[in-house]
Formats: sequence, C-alpha cells, structure tokens
Amino acid sequence: MDAADRLPEAADVTIVGGGIIGTSTAYFLSTETDLDVLLVERDAIASGSTGDSSAIIRHHYGGDAIYSELAAWSHEFYRNFEAETGEAIAYEPNRLVRMGEAGAESGDYADAGYEVLEDLDIPVSRYEGQELETEFPMLNLDGIDFAVEDETAAYSDATDVAGGFARAAQNEGATVVTGVTVDGFAVEDDAVTAVETDAGRVETDDVLLAAGPWTPDLAEKVDVDVPIRREREQIILLEPSDEFVAEEYDMLPTTSRPGVFWYMRPDFNDGVLIATHYRGEEVDPDAYKRDPDQEILLELVDEIEDFVPGLTDAKLRGEYCGVYSNTPDRDFILDQIGPQGFHVACGFSGHGFKHGPSMGRYSRTWWPRETPT
Repeated sequence: MDAADRLPEAADVTIVGGGIIGTSTAYFLSTETDLDVLLVERDAIASGSTGDSSAIIRHHYGGDAIYSELAAWSHEFYRNFEAETGEAIAYEPNRLVRMGEAGAESGDYADAGYEVLEDLDIPVSRYEGQELETEFPMLNLDGIDFAVEDETAAYSDATDVAGGFARAAQNEGATVVTGVTVDGFAVEDDAVTAVETDAGRVETDDVLLAAGPWTPDLAEKVDVDVPIRREREQIILLEPSDEFVAEEYDMLPTTSRPGVFWYMRPDFNDGVLIATHYRGEEVDPDAYKRDPDQEILLELVDEIEDFVPGLTDAKLRGEYCGVYSNTPDRDFILDQIGPQGFHVACGFSGHGFKHGPSMGRYSRTWWPRETPT
C-alpha cells in the first residue's frame, strides 16, 4: 500500500512530526477524546532529534519548580509506561548528580534545585567534604565543593518510547502515516482547513506542528515566525575496560563538571555516553555534519579521562551528532499561533524527552472533547 492509500481524506486533528512530542500527543488524544487523530511523519518514527536523544529522565532544574513538577509527572508515566500503554520500553534507574562550586553559578543552581526537590518531596541528597569523596570515588573532584543528587533519576531509549506511543495511539484508533512529507497548509477565513502533503490533501480542523528543528520552516508557510535556533550537538559512546565495569561502573552517575559544555551518563550494555550541551553551531537540519569534529572528540576524551580516570583505557564504541531546537530563553513553545486551529509544540532545547508525556498530555487539552462513557 503506497502513502496515498494510507493517508485519510480528513481528520479532526492532524499532528505533523513523529518524535516524542507528536507521538505522545497522538496517544493522549486517542485515549482521552473521541477525535479522529492523524499523525504524519516524513521519515520514520523518532528519525529526527528524538532518535538522537540521550533520553535522560531527571527532576533537577535549578530553581524552576514548574519544570521539576512536569518532569516528575513524566517520570511517573515512564515508570508505568507498559501498564499505561501496553508497550515495553528500556528503562534504567541512574542517579543524576549536579556538582557545585561554592559561591559560583554552578553552586547556586545546584542548591536551588536541591531546595525545589525537597519542597516537592522528590528524593534528593547533598554531599560535601569526606562524604563527597566516599560517594563518588571514581571521580576526580578537584574544584568541586559539593554535589546534589537527584536520587531517582534514570535513562531510557527515546526511539523505544516514541515507537511505543505511536503503536499505542494506533491501537486506540489514531492513524499514523510515515514516509509522507507535509508541503504546506490550506487556510480560509483565517482558519486552517487542510494539510497539503506529497501524497495528497487532508481536510482538517486543527493542526499540531511538532516537527522539532523543521518546525520554523513549516510555520513560515502560514506566515508565522518561530524563534528557534537549530544547533548541532556531538555525542560519543565509550566502551570501558573490564576492570572499570567490574569495580566502578555500577556507581557511575549521570553528571558533569561544573561549568563545562558536556555531560555524561552510563549507557546500555556497560557503555558510557558523552554529549555536548549548548555548544553547537547553527545548522540546517537537512544538511549538517553527522560525525563529531575531531577536535571536539579529542577534547571530550581528554576531559573525561581527567574527570573519570578509570575511563582512560576506554575504547570508542560509536559517535554521531544530533540537533537541538533552542529558543532564546530556552523555555518551551506551546501555543496556538497564526490562523485559527494552528498549534505548535517545539523549542524544547534538549529537554523534550524528559517532558514528553507531560507535554503530550498538555497539548491534548487544546481539544477538550472527552471520550464517550
């Protein structure tokens, strides 16, 4: 069956983008309303930024309590993902640790997050002095005065999750079509009326544009400027020595040094993932270098070997690049913009996966029709 045969003639809500936000929204719309839901993805589910996500699940956001609350709601959904959706996902508990320097921005941020998590009754600990060295013997703690531990953090596989959401949405009646490119939108009397694709036209009352770094380009088609900077981030995967795996790996947290441009976490199958964060140059999401720059790779390896001496003998297991969609203030964009019925959910600035369930659940509230009982 070709794309034209799979594409319906009409839908109540058409979601553009098959990443974590689009698939999550499709799931909540299909389970909580009686709307006819269509999700259109030009490639495969999770083939964009979602598929490149490090899929960290955490609650520490400095003093931004709203993000901690949203992340906690999402985390609870991830913990119960199979029970909620019928789909199994990869899920690995792993504490996240914010290292702090007293009197510095990193210290203020770490302590602010500690206070927020305490207020929200989310398990959190603070270490300094000898207990810091006892808790993190595998780390070089030079220049670090204390650490705040987000005790119940974890990590997952974002492709697993987006695929699970998409299948669960289909099981609840949503239509998910991949391999179809959205070319534009029809607007009449200042209201969206259809989605134009390379496989045909779909009449629709509402559109949710959740296309990650492609969102600004598609929004331009209805004369809307979405302020997103698309930045290339670089990721390497290490394979530690057998000795490190046997003696230190199980204690390794998701963490980084204060003030650096990278973070690290354990990976599945005894690996270690290291990724840059808010350091990338602006890129075209359809034409960017997919392999890390050699100088960045060497810099990352040098810094990791200094921070985690036990990784000095680690081998390179893999490398790739992905794209962040950053807003000017790094807050999310969820809004009805442009013509009536046209909505966007984008600009998650590297945090979309952590908030995937809560953002999908929030986006669903734009369409309040409940499922008949």
